[in-house]
This record gives sequence, structure tokens and C-alpha cells, in this order.
Amino acid sequence: MDYPNLLETAFDEMPAAPTVATVPAAGNGAAGDSAGAPQLLIWRQIRWSNRRPLIEVEPVVPGGVPEGVHNRASQAEGESTPNQERSPAQRGVPSGVRIQISLTPGAYLGLRIPRDSEGELYRYCAGYTTGTSNDAAPESAGIRRVPCPEGTRIQRGQQCPRCTARDEFTALHRAHLYPGTLTESMRAYAMLEHRLYIATFPDGTHKVGTSSLHSTPRRLDEQAVATATYIALAPDGLAIRRAEDAVTALAKIPQVKQVASKYRAWTNPLPGAQLRVAHQEAVARAREALAELARTDPEVPLTALDEPWIPSLAMNRPYAALRAQSPEPLAPCESGLGGSGTESGAAGFFCTGAAGQFLSAHTGDADAAFLVNTAAWRNVLVEPAQEFTRVRVQGSLV
Repeated sequence: MDYPNLLETAFDEMPAAPTVATVPAAGNGAAGDSAGAPQLLIWRQIRWSNRRPLIEVEPVVPGGVPEGVHNRASQAEGESTPNQERSPAQRGVPSGVRIQISLTPGAYLGLRIPRDSEGELYRYCAGYTTGTSNDAAPESAGIRRVPCPEGTRIQRGQQCPRCTARDEFTALHRAHLYPGTLTESMRAYAMLEHRLYIATFPDGTHKVGTSSLHSTPRRLDEQAVATATYIALAPDGLAIRRAEDAVTALAKIPQVKQVASKYRAWTNPLPGAQLRVAHQEAVARAREALAELARTDPEVPLTALDEPWIPSLAMNRPYAALRAQSPEPLAPCESGLGGSGTESGAAGFFCTGAAGQFLSAHTGDADAAFLVNTAAWRNVLVEPAQEFTRVRVQGSLV
């Protein structure tokens, strides 16, 4: 039985543009000869908007450098690219149009992940970020994503060397130390009100982070945290990053937790009571660090906050596993990327909810739920397909 596939709705929403690229049917050599052939997408990410998850994909269109020919722009930057199959339809180029698909509970999502003749994934640059500003309305300052102008294929990471150099947002993380590195529009964004938060993950580890006027509460929605508390407010992002550094230095709370570590935390969580205690202790340590900062550097303008972050309704299924008196973790599953060699990977399931870049899902039995780490697919070429994820659900990981 074939199920309506969430990913296929992307082609319905594609604006008037060149024909979307397809994988040729057996015996055909070009996309135009492939009636009924699967269409191609780049899985970009799960984006959170208005507290709801959206699957963000980018259709692929025909064109680009012929397969087997290296991208000269990438070579000029010192980036090596693997030899690729001689099938222009299999590759194509990113369209530059990102389409967001609402994640409907119970909907089916299935995909296949092709590899080239060298066994490499088709991974494409995510583009770069610039600031936007309006002198007449400073509070409207923001950021925007710009597609990679070359549509460069990359081997790892998120960006090609050229887009890494173009990116304006990266400088914001160190702007409190080197303020002259910001562009005018990014400085306008940095001048927005910012908050400092302490987040605790299901394994009892923590991170300190910041969110702007426009990214609250979205920033925490994206993080797949178990619980979090906003502890301080600053009139601008430069001051809040000084506070963030103080919490890291004095309270020993890091600013980063890798996605793979978050995924392991979600599939092997601590009991809820332990998480609450761990979070309260981390918040207390962070407050002590801010008090010390106020004594040593009273010019940092901070206002104390005590505002909890609350999961949204779209997160109910994954968070139900954390609220149980005894942990009822969602089972881990394979990424669907496939192994070594040129064989395609695959994944498919019915969606039930989301936490950050993770989807809670099942393959027909709602009680046999598992957690899908979609971050493994980020910027990777996929094709909608009728597939099902193989997973061995465990009753307990304790």
C-alpha cells in the first residue's frame, strides 16, 4: 500500500521554475525521458516557526557541471570533490527555493538517500547568512539566509569555503570581543534585546545560550532541551554574550552540545526528578556567576529573569517519554544514510511529534515508538520513496 508522502507536497508548492530534476528510469539517459521517475530534493532542516515544526527542503533542478567534472570554483578554494556518476539527472543543481512543509501528526514520510559511484552522499552547501536592517525601525533588524550562488557540492560540514567567507552571522559570536568585525546590518541585529538561558538535556547535561528578541522562544524550540530557564535580559547581544562567557568560565557550563550527544541523551534519559534537580543546580550556579560578573564588571547591563521555557503542543509525544515517572525512552534507529559503498540508504515512518531536529515516529504500531535524528540528513540529496525504517524497539534502556 502506498501512502501519501509529506515530501511529495514540496513539488506542489514549487513556484514556476525550471522542471524539477528526476532520477532516470532504467534504460533512460535524461530526466526528460523519465516519465514517473522520482523527483529530487535536498533535505535542509526542521525549522521551528510559531512553535510548530516545519520540514524545510529544496527541490533540485536540471543543470550544473556535468558529472565526472570537478567544480572549478571549489577547486580554486582548495576543496576536493569526489568523482561523480555521469548522470546529470541524478545530480542537478539546488534550485535556491526552500519550501517548508507542515509536519502533520500521523502523516507518512519516506525517502531514499542516493550515493554516487564513489559511495559519497550528494551533500550541498547551505548558503550563508546576512543581516537586514531598517533605520526607520531598528527593532525590525534581523537575519536572512542567502542560497549558495554556485550551488556547490560539499563533502562535509554545512558550507563551501566561499559561503563560509561570505557569512556575516559567524562574527556575532565573538563581536563582544571584536566589535569592529560586524557589518552595519549585523550590528543592528546585535543591538536588539537578548536573553540568556540555561538548558538541561535528558541526560542531565547543560548548556548556556542566548536568544534575540526575534528568536525567543524559537531558539530553545530548536535545541531539543529537556527543560530550560531564561535567567537574564540585556539590552543588546554584546552584553548578553559577555554574560554567557562569564557563566561558562565561572560556572563551568558549556555553550555547545553536539547533536549526536543530544540524540543519545533522548534515547537514554534520566528520571524526571533527577533532571529537575540537575537543572535547578545549574541555574543556581549560573546565577552565582552573574552575581560575580556584576561585582567585577558592573557596567554590563543585565536584568535578572526567572522564566521557564515550556514545550509546545507539537512536542507532546517526545516529551511524554520524559514526563513518565520511570523513563520511557523512544528507541534509537539507524540514520537511513546507508553503509559504505554505493548502495542507497532509506527511511520511512509515520510522524507523531518533534523535538529540535528529532522526530518521534512509528512504522504502524504507535506503542513501538522511536526517535529519528534528521540532522544526519541535513543538506543531503533525497528522493521521496515508499520505505520503512528498520528499528528494534527496546522496552527499557535502563
